[in-house]
Amino acid sequence: MKDVTIILPYYRAPGMLEIQVKNILQYPDNVKVIVVDDCSPEPAFPILKDISKISLYRIEDDIPWNREGARNLGATEAETDWIIHMDIDHILPPECVEALFSTEVDKKNWYRFKRFRVGLADDTRKKDSIPDEQEYGEIKPHIDSYLCTKKLYWAAGGYNEEYSGCLGGGGPFLKQLAKTAGSSALVFPGDVRLEVYTRSTAKDASVWDLSRDKTEFKKRRKIFGMEKAKNPLRFNWKKL
Repeated sequence: MKDVTIILPYYRAPGMLEIQVKNILQYPDNVKVIVVDDCSPEPAFPILKDISKISLYRIEDDIPWNREGARNLGATEAETDWIIHMDIDHILPPECVEALFSTEVDKKNWYRFKRFRVGLADDTRKKDSIPDEQEYGEIKPHIDSYLCTKKLYWAAGGYNEEYSGCLGGGGPFLKQLAKTAGSSALVFPGDVRLEVYTRSTAKDASVWDLSRDKTEFKKRRKIFGMEKAKNPLRFNWKKL
């Protein structure tokens, strides 16, 4: 792997984005970064306007939980063979980049990373295997943060935007990705980790002003199931 693009959906997390920037500015030039602003009321542009190292796109249609579309847009615009999808509250520490490129990986496979929690457990992290009061420790890999080729991503169809507008749409795509690759995700073999921040270390590490009720997702799943996605990018967007 010669280079890679990290794709970060952004919504109402300016503090977390500033933490991302501090790390991104330490990455070598062969780590590209795309931030997709999902029509956030607190836009990413004021934070990133002078950061040439980051490519910024903004979705102009206000669709709740349009992370599927944001990831599809980032994967469309990425120019490298390899991409990493991460949520905005996950950091790839700069000291891990050398191992990322020096570790041999197979284009036919996809990879999740070891993950460590940074901060006390908040409501999203009560399920972690480490104590709530522990401020740093290893937890399970994030199901929806992974490395794969852009070719494999689109062979699986990308995220199904029929699920945009409600929480829960990542699962159907991950099943398609595993089906297309012929196996579940492997754990990245090199010394690379992701760090997930909690609201005790970044107040906007996770957003709670959108409904997390999965009733609507369950209704849509009965209609669309795990079928391969069609017609990605069903919204207006622009590059900033």
